[in-house]
Parts: sequence; C-alpha cells; structure tokens
Amino acid sequence: MNQHPLIVNATFKCDDMIMKRMWTTGYKGIQQLASTICYDTPYYQQIPYTGDTRVQALQALYLAGDDRLMKKAILDFYHSKTPEYMTNTRNLGGRMKILPTFSLYWVCMIYDYWMHRKDDAFIKPLLPSVQGILDWYDRQLIGDQEMLGAIKWWSFVDWDKYNGWGISPDPKNGKSSIMSFQYAYTLKLASKLFKAYGDPDCAKNYFELSEEISRNTLRLCLNNEKCLVADSPEQTSFSQYANIWAILSGAVEDKKADDIMYHLLYDKQITQLSDYYKFYLNLALKMVNMGDYYQMQLAKWERLRNLDFQSPGDKSEPVLEDLNGWSRFPNYEFLSSICGITSASPGFKKVLIQPALGNLKEIEASMPHPNGIIHLKFKTLSKERMSAEITLPPKTEGIFIWDKKVYEIHSGLHRIESIVFNNSYL
Repeated sequence: MNQHPLIVNATFKCDDMIMKRMWTTGYKGIQQLASTICYDTPYYQQIPYTGDTRVQALQALYLAGDDRLMKKAILDFYHSKTPEYMTNTRNLGGRMKILPTFSLYWVCMIYDYWMHRKDDAFIKPLLPSVQGILDWYDRQLIGDQEMLGAIKWWSFVDWDKYNGWGISPDPKNGKSSIMSFQYAYTLKLASKLFKAYGDPDCAKNYFELSEEISRNTLRLCLNNEKCLVADSPEQTSFSQYANIWAILSGAVEDKKADDIMYHLLYDKQITQLSDYYKFYLNLALKMVNMGDYYQMQLAKWERLRNLDFQSPGDKSEPVLEDLNGWSRFPNYEFLSSICGITSASPGFKKVLIQPALGNLKEIEASMPHPNGIIHLKFKTLSKERMSAEITLPPKTEGIFIWDKKVYEIHSGLHRIESIVFNNSYL
C-alpha cells in the first residue's frame, strides 16, 4: 500500500484502558490510510467526499500537524466547482454529483484552515468561490420566502435517515429547518472570513442574513411543548439534525439551547443521527458547555475496533457508513473534546484549553502547533480540587477554562491548582 508519510506527533493517555486502546488503534489506522485520508470508505468507494473530508483533514492536522492533505483537499474541491460555484461532492469520482449541503462543508473547511494556519496567500483567492456558493443559496430564497425550501440537486442530510436516500423531508415541496440552519451557520463562519480579509460590508450582510434566517426558521419550526425544533414548519417530524444546527447557528442560546440539547440527546422518538454526524453533535455539546457528554458517543467505537475496512455482511454489524474515516477513528475528538484543545483565534495564534473529562480522572496529552508542541497534564483530585500542567510553545498565548474559571496563559510551563468552596476559588 502506498502511504503518505504522516508522522503522528500527538499523544494521549488516560485512566481508562479501553480509551487508551482506541487511541492507539485509531492513530495506527489513520497512518495506514494517510494516502487516502480524505476518502470516504477506504475499501470500497475511495472517493473524497466533502462532508467526510472536513473531519478527516482535522484528524491529520491535530495528530501530525500536517496541513498538506487539508490544503490539497481544499484545492481539489475548488477545481471541481461548476459555473455556479457549487463543488463536486465526490471529487475525483468521475461524473459530477452535486449535494448542495456539501458545498457548505467546503466553506467550513476553509474556515477551519484559517483558524489553524496563517496562510493568507492560500485563503484569499478562494473567497470569490465562497461568495459564489453563499450567493447561490441566497438565490434559493425566492420572493418573501423566510427559510430554505425546495432546491435542485440532492438535498442530502444523512444516509438512509430520510426516505432511504438521506434527503431532507419533502425536499421537492417543503421547507427544511436542517438546511436553513446549516446555511445560517456557514454564513456566520464566512462573515468572519470576509471581515478578516478586508470586506466588512460583505461580512455584515452575511451575518445579518444568518440572523434573519435563524430567527425566521426558529419562529416557524420551534415546538415549545416538545422543547425541540421540527424539521419543517408543518412540525410533523423531528430530528437530532435540526436541533444540532439550531444550536450551532446560534438560533437558540443560553437556557433554551441547554434544554434543546438535553431533549435531542434523550428523546429517542426523534430521528437519530448516525456516526457520520457525530462531529456536529460534538461541536454543539462544546458550544453549550456539555463536553462531558462526549463519552456517551464512544460506546460504538469499541465494537468497531477490530473490524476490517470491508463492509460486513452481517446486518447486525455496523453498516457501510460506520466504517468511514471520521466514524472509525475518534482521535481528533480525544484532543479537541476530552482535552479541550482548540484554536481560539485565526492562525492558532491563541489556544483554548477547556477539558471535559466525563468519567475520567486524569489525562495527559500533547499535540502539534505551528509554533511547537502543546502539552497538557490534568487531574481531578476530588470533586472540589483539580491540578493542571500546561506547556505552550514559544510566541503562543492561551486561555485555560475549568469550572467557569478562566486563566490567561502564555508560552512556557504553567501549573494551576484549584479548590472550590461555595463557588469561590482558592
């Protein structure tokens, strides 16, 4: 097998043997598949899909500090675009196939890269295509239409969750809160990009449009009795998808977002997402400060651990989508969710560290950063006490958050201990 020379520089240790084994199995699998890290199922299709690629590129970035695969994937999809700027969903896959939601994922990939690398010469030429995609969506809001409805091509949400084709409910006639909130979420990311690159008017327009779509969609689709957002204004179906995007878009915040997150996690009557979508659930969990719930998502990975890359014939085993890259290897989330290491400013100039240990008592991790290596050692000594050792590389600032207490940190080693008494810190 030809392999991309992906050297894993990240480490992760914890007091749970199963999770330690998941980490080791995961990074070895990622190394073996590095040459196809941006493919869907590596055994069968071997085609880069934009939805999968966003997460798989972050795997390479966090585990190896290697941004080459991410840049190549962004460029490959850029070169696949149609005259209307929509990207080919499955680049290098022969005939054109357009999933409009996947073009939004491509915009998100550019935002991810911007947050982790200072590379203006690479990003700036891509912005006209970002604008072309978002303007295409804007044209789908016909007349006084308040949210996205029927759009051409394949209105994909998640495989085999709707009508056997993964499409949003009633895509030919009805309005979709899922697509509307996803568009609103992407508009906000794009707004930050255009503001950073000297187009404040475009940034302002995108932000205001995002707010308007979110507000209208929430008004039409929120069911206060269920404390959930419906998939459409008819409120005949509910899903985890719509509610995740309602949180990520900022349509719901504070107590309302907390309540919706609780209901989407525990109401098993609504349409459940697959592992394909867990990345966005994890983003939403962090957004509402419920990162400790991440470990609830790990039960399936231990069962997947020893499966090969062929789709199993036994229907009791995971289906094909369970074997793609982002559902097979949780390593990125171990670093970004459990350790809570994420970028707090463009170019990874500022680091945010907000651990969410769940049932764990201690973790130790390191990961590559453009300026060097980030080290974290964290232990909960009791319900009231914790200790942390954090080392940031040169010329790097950071924020460490634990139990709502914010610590400003900078280059070098920091030792932090906290005791909580009646919500006061010593």
